[in-house]
Amino acid sequence: MQTNYQQIVAAQDDDGTPVTELIARYRAGHELLHRSLQGLDESQLDSRPVPGKLSSREVLAHIADCEQFYADRMKRTIAMDRPLLLAADGWLYPEHLHYWRREVQLDLELVRTTRAQMAHDLDALDSDAWARVAVHAETGLVTLRQLLLHAIRHLEWHVETIAEKRAAMMVER
Repeated sequence: MQTNYQQIVAAQDDDGTPVTELIARYRAGHELLHRSLQGLDESQLDSRPVPGKLSSREVLAHIADCEQFYADRMKRTIAMDRPLLLAADGWLYPEHLHYWRREVQLDLELVRTTRAQMAHDLDALDSDAWARVAVHAETGLVTLRQLLLHAIRHLEWHVETIAEKRAAMMVER
Protein backbone atom coordinates (compact mmCIF):
# COMPACT_ATOMS: atom_id res chain seq x y z
CA MET A 1 0.00 0.00 0.00
CA GLN A 2 1.30 3.44 -0.95
CA THR A 3 1.83 6.14 1.64
CA ASN A 4 0.14 9.51 1.20
CA TYR A 5 3.48 10.95 0.03
CA GLN A 6 3.91 8.19 -2.57
CA GLN A 7 0.35 8.70 -3.83
CA ILE A 8 0.92 12.42 -4.28
CA VAL A 9 4.23 11.91 -6.10
CA ALA A 10 2.64 9.28 -8.38
CA ALA A 11 -0.30 11.58 -9.14
CA GLN A 12 2.11 14.36 -10.13
CA ASP A 13 4.28 12.20 -12.41
CA ASP A 14 4.48 14.01 -15.74
CA ASP A 15 3.68 11.79 -18.72
CA GLY A 16 4.23 14.51 -21.32
CA THR A 17 0.58 14.90 -22.32
CA PRO A 18 0.07 18.21 -24.17
CA VAL A 19 -1.36 20.97 -22.00
CA THR A 20 -4.44 21.38 -24.20
CA GLU A 21 -5.30 17.70 -23.63
CA LEU A 22 -4.73 18.03 -19.88
CA ILE A 23 -7.07 21.01 -19.67
CA ALA A 24 -9.70 19.16 -21.71
CA ARG A 25 -9.40 16.13 -19.42
CA TYR A 26 -9.62 18.37 -16.36
CA ARG A 27 -12.71 20.11 -17.74
CA ALA A 28 -14.35 16.76 -18.62
CA GLY A 29 -13.80 15.37 -15.12
CA HIS A 30 -17.15 16.61 -13.93
CA GLU A 31 -19.02 14.68 -16.61
CA LEU A 32 -17.00 11.55 -15.86
CA LEU A 33 -17.91 11.87 -12.18
CA HIS A 34 -21.56 12.61 -12.95
CA ARG A 35 -21.85 9.53 -15.19
CA SER A 36 -20.24 7.34 -12.52
CA LEU A 37 -23.06 8.22 -10.11
CA GLN A 38 -25.99 8.06 -12.54
CA GLY A 39 -28.68 5.57 -11.66
CA LEU A 40 -27.63 5.15 -8.03
CA ASP A 41 -30.50 5.59 -5.60
CA GLU A 42 -30.09 7.06 -2.11
CA SER A 43 -29.53 3.64 -0.55
CA GLN A 44 -26.88 2.74 -3.12
CA LEU A 45 -25.16 6.11 -2.71
CA ASP A 46 -24.87 5.43 1.02
CA SER A 47 -23.93 1.76 0.75
CA ARG A 48 -20.43 0.61 1.68
CA PRO A 49 -20.17 -2.60 -0.34
CA VAL A 50 -16.35 -2.58 -0.19
CA PRO A 51 -15.21 -3.06 3.42
CA GLY A 52 -13.17 -0.19 4.82
CA LYS A 53 -14.05 2.18 1.97
CA LEU A 54 -16.20 5.31 1.83
CA SER A 55 -19.67 5.23 0.31
CA SER A 56 -20.15 6.78 -3.14
CA ARG A 57 -21.79 9.83 -1.51
CA GLU A 58 -18.76 10.23 0.75
CA VAL A 59 -16.36 9.81 -2.18
CA LEU A 60 -18.19 12.58 -4.03
CA ALA A 61 -18.00 14.85 -0.96
CA HIS A 62 -14.26 14.12 -0.69
CA ILE A 63 -13.75 14.98 -4.36
CA ALA A 64 -15.76 18.21 -4.04
CA ASP A 65 -13.71 19.36 -1.06
CA CYS A 66 -10.41 18.41 -2.69
CA GLU A 67 -11.33 20.29 -5.87
CA GLN A 68 -11.30 23.47 -3.82
CA PHE A 69 -7.77 22.69 -2.54
CA TYR A 70 -6.51 21.93 -6.02
CA ALA A 71 -7.98 25.07 -7.59
CA ASP A 72 -6.57 27.24 -4.81
CA ARG A 73 -3.13 25.67 -5.18
CA MET A 74 -3.12 26.21 -8.94
CA LYS A 75 -4.30 29.82 -8.60
CA ARG A 76 -1.66 30.64 -6.00
CA THR A 77 1.03 29.01 -8.15
CA ILE A 78 -0.06 31.11 -11.13
CA ALA A 79 -0.28 34.38 -9.19
CA MET A 80 2.48 34.15 -6.60
CA ASP A 81 6.22 33.60 -6.58
CA ARG A 82 6.90 30.12 -5.14
CA PRO A 83 3.92 30.05 -2.75
CA LEU A 84 3.83 27.57 0.11
CA LEU A 85 1.09 25.00 -0.44
CA LEU A 86 -0.04 23.56 2.85
CA ALA A 87 -0.96 19.93 3.15
CA ALA A 88 -4.63 19.14 3.60
CA ASP A 89 -5.49 15.76 5.03
CA GLY A 90 -8.80 15.19 3.28
CA TRP A 91 -9.28 11.90 5.12
CA LEU A 92 -9.97 13.81 8.34
CA TYR A 93 -12.94 15.61 6.78
CA PRO A 94 -15.64 12.90 6.36
CA GLU A 95 -16.60 12.56 10.00
CA HIS A 96 -16.31 16.21 10.99
CA LEU A 97 -18.08 17.54 7.90
CA HIS A 98 -20.78 14.84 7.95
CA TYR A 99 -20.10 13.54 4.45
CA TRP A 100 -22.90 11.00 4.83
CA ARG A 101 -25.40 13.91 4.81
CA ARG A 102 -24.00 15.84 1.87
CA GLU A 103 -26.27 16.69 -1.07
CA VAL A 104 -25.15 14.91 -4.23
CA GLN A 105 -26.36 17.60 -6.64
CA LEU A 106 -24.74 20.38 -4.63
CA ASP A 107 -21.37 18.60 -4.56
CA LEU A 108 -21.60 17.76 -8.28
CA GLU A 109 -22.34 21.41 -9.02
CA LEU A 110 -19.37 22.51 -6.91
CA VAL A 111 -17.07 20.23 -8.89
CA ARG A 112 -18.56 21.42 -12.20
CA THR A 113 -18.28 25.10 -11.33
CA THR A 114 -14.81 24.86 -9.83
CA ARG A 115 -13.44 22.97 -12.81
CA ALA A 116 -15.16 25.16 -15.40
CA GLN A 117 -13.85 28.36 -13.84
CA MET A 118 -10.34 26.98 -13.29
CA ALA A 119 -10.17 25.54 -16.82
CA HIS A 120 -11.12 28.96 -18.16
CA ASP A 121 -8.17 30.48 -16.28
CA LEU A 122 -5.82 27.70 -17.41
CA ASP A 123 -6.82 28.24 -21.06
CA ALA A 124 -5.58 31.84 -20.83
CA LEU A 125 -2.05 30.96 -19.68
CA ASP A 126 1.04 31.27 -21.85
CA SER A 127 3.41 28.33 -22.17
CA ASP A 128 5.85 29.70 -19.56
CA ALA A 129 3.22 29.56 -16.82
CA TRP A 130 3.22 25.75 -16.77
CA ALA A 131 6.72 25.71 -15.32
CA ARG A 132 5.78 28.03 -12.44
CA VAL A 133 6.77 26.46 -9.14
CA ALA A 134 5.26 26.25 -5.69
CA VAL A 135 6.56 24.58 -2.55
CA HIS A 136 4.26 21.82 -1.31
CA ALA A 137 4.62 21.19 2.43
CA GLU A 138 4.76 17.41 1.90
CA THR A 139 6.47 16.90 -1.45
CA GLY A 140 8.60 20.00 -1.97
CA LEU A 141 8.85 21.77 -5.32
CA VAL A 142 5.90 21.23 -7.63
CA THR A 143 5.01 22.84 -10.97
CA LEU A 144 1.64 24.13 -12.06
CA ARG A 145 1.55 21.30 -14.59
CA GLN A 146 2.07 18.72 -11.82
CA LEU A 147 -0.72 20.29 -9.77
CA LEU A 148 -3.07 19.97 -12.73
CA LEU A 149 -2.05 16.34 -13.26
CA HIS A 150 -2.72 15.62 -9.58
CA ALA A 151 -6.22 17.12 -9.76
CA ILE A 152 -7.06 15.14 -12.89
CA ARG A 153 -5.77 11.83 -11.58
CA HIS A 154 -7.35 12.25 -8.15
CA LEU A 155 -10.85 12.54 -9.61
CA GLU A 156 -10.26 9.75 -12.14
CA TRP A 157 -8.94 7.40 -9.45
CA HIS A 158 -12.00 8.05 -7.28
CA VAL A 159 -14.32 7.46 -10.24
CA GLU A 160 -12.71 4.02 -10.45
CA THR A 161 -13.52 3.43 -6.77
CA ILE A 162 -17.16 4.30 -7.45
CA ALA A 163 -17.14 1.77 -10.30
CA GLU A 164 -15.74 -0.79 -7.85
CA LYS A 165 -18.67 -0.10 -5.50
CA ARG A 166 -21.17 -0.39 -8.35
CA ALA A 167 -19.69 -3.76 -9.31
CA ALA A 168 -19.83 -4.98 -5.71
CA MET A 169 -23.53 -4.01 -5.57
CA MET A 170 -24.08 -5.45 -9.08
CA VAL A 171 -25.46 -2.09 -10.30
CA GLU A 172 -24.78 -1.51 -13.97
CA ARG A 173 -24.42 1.87 -15.59
